[in-house]
Amino acid sequence: MAVTHGEGMKTQTPPEVVLQLRADPEQFAAVRHTIASRLRAWGHPTVVDAAQLCVTEILANVHRHVTDLACEVRLRVLAEEGGAVQVSVADRSPTLPVLCTEPDWEAESGRGMFLIAAAADLWGTMPTRDGKVVWARLAGPGPRSAG
Repeated sequence: MAVTHGEGMKTQTPPEVVLQLRADPEQFAAVRHTIASRLRAWGHPTVVDAAQLCVTEILANVHRHVTDLACEVRLRVLAEEGGAVQVSVADRSPTLPVLCTEPDWEAESGRGMFLIAAAADLWGTMPTRDGKVVWARLAGPGPRSAG
């Protein structure tokens, strides 16, 4: 896993970390650890579990569905969104993920986007010149908005 700044981690204000890696399941634990440590350091411990789940599921989708496993994980605090946390994964496939309304709980796969939708306050995709970005937003430390 390549990171920028220090051990490859790039940090900014508002806080942001960018990780360049391959969507290899052997790296998922290190990504989860980085996300947990950064979120705790930034004062967002309540969203650690949801952020880890979202990034793992997005990376698993890249591993399963994208030929080129090179991707970029970005974790940032959105000051303009009341301190919400956003985790995103950019990959090199233009194919957007599909959210099923009710997954087959007996199947070995097919639940990732359903789990992300359940864990995140908001999620989405954005086509890019080279592929797409899949992102999940988690509420910040302030009160949740009613809408």
